[in-house]
Amino acid sequence: MAIFTRRHLQRVLDENSEFLTPKQSEVICDLLNTPRDDYLSTEWEQVIINAASKLGIVQHEPSLGGTAKPDLFLQCNEPALEFVADIATVSDRGTRRRNPFYSLEEEFRLHLRKRNLLAAGGFNLQVDPRSLSFYRGSAEKPALKLPERKEWPQKIFSPGFGKFLKDVQAQPDCCHKYDASGPDTGVHFTYDPAKRGRLTGGHLVCEISNVLDKNPLYYALKSKGDQLKASGYSGPKGIFICDGGCHTLSSTTSHFSSYNANEIVGHFFRQYDSVLFVVCFVVQEHYTHVGHDRKRSVEAKLFLNPKWRIDTVALTEVLSKVHRLLPPPQSSPGNAVARLRSDRGMQGKYFGRLTMGGSVKMSSRMLLELLSGNRTIGQFLQEYRMEPGHNPFSRALAEGRLISKVTIERQPDKDDDCAIVEFGDPDPAVVRFRTKSGK
Repeated sequence: MAIFTRRHLQRVLDENSEFLTPKQSEVICDLLNTPRDDYLSTEWEQVIINAASKLGIVQHEPSLGGTAKPDLFLQCNEPALEFVADIATVSDRGTRRRNPFYSLEEEFRLHLRKRNLLAAGGFNLQVDPRSLSFYRGSAEKPALKLPERKEWPQKIFSPGFGKFLKDVQAQPDCCHKYDASGPDTGVHFTYDPAKRGRLTGGHLVCEISNVLDKNPLYYALKSKGDQLKASGYSGPKGIFICDGGCHTLSSTTSHFSSYNANEIVGHFFRQYDSVLFVVCFVVQEHYTHVGHDRKRSVEAKLFLNPKWRIDTVALTEVLSKVHRLLPPPQSSPGNAVARLRSDRGMQGKYFGRLTMGGSVKMSSRMLLELLSGNRTIGQFLQEYRMEPGHNPFSRALAEGRLISKVTIERQPDKDDDCAIVEFGDPDPAVVRFRTKSGK
């Protein structure tokens, strides 16, 4: 599963095949079946083209007389409008590769798991910045004080780090710390018994854009602007910028050290007066009072090039409709990429909760995996973090309460359904005989 559910993506593939060539459909299907770094770009492209197709006649990569083929050519009747657009997905993948904090955090987590300390303590990981002298327009970019990955065993996870973990095991009620410091290393591990069960971390935000025309957003805009120029189309042209995990896209405030999306798009318009509009689609997460209930939505920001002196009411209406027709996201871009790299990267997200009471509500896919033998009982207990003796099926069987009914609640907008397993009264087939009075 990536940002959108696999069930929705299949519907998109089916619907888009009505206007795509068989070869285009085959290529896109292969791309969506293959986990890779730019997977999200294919996903975003297809859902946007699908949304546009509900408003008029759509062509994907048409030949319009130039050397480049735009991603989308829309001819809309109500309101009357046509335009071409390219679609780009922007991420901070390069910056994070150069500043691999999350890889460091994951390796730290593996060390804790090996020593059975992951659930025991309140651990914190902090990484120093290399410098704080960067600012708007500076040649220096923000960076973390981390050595090359191959040097981590010697400079970070060294014998001193091993002693730190042994001290935690020997004295779990005391505070402990370990500093991995050097000319190119500034990593700090701490343990606080008062914060048991938590693993936190912090570091300088390196994904800021401190150079106006040297950042992922501007690079994407420039690349697509050049392609649109080469398309041969003389009418309105635009760019859809999609969230692949980009800090600058979600940043709206100005700062002394960085430029926000508004400023970068404005700079792009000054260089490319042939582009009429830019639309930025950003995945936002909204936290509720219920811990596991996290709502996500796609928010849109429309930018219009002030050099164009035309009525944009119809354009604004059409672009707003495209936005409203996008499916709800099931994951943030960062989580989507992490899942794509995992063993279950090409499977949809499970129904995540298990509710116990007179009945059990759980993932129908997980129930099928248990019955098929593809998932062990141990994995089932681990997935739902059950304490020993809290398996609801074992408890019902011990009470002699057999399954009386299984109902599946379909959830077509998610990648899993809810299985509701109900249990009856104690059954003499598996419990001791008793008198009518219950003795």
